[in-house]
Amino acid sequence: MVEVIGLAMIFSFLVGTILILLFTSDQANTKNLYLKKAK
Repeated sequence: MVEVIGLAMIFSFLVGTILILLFTSDQANTKNLYLKKAK
């Protein structure tokens, strides 16, 4: 049972990091688009 909890923690951690990376990259892309439109 302890192994299942450990795997769940690792899985949620990986998913969280991937979501954060996607979110930050999306923010950068929207900023670049906004700057291009401003010019």
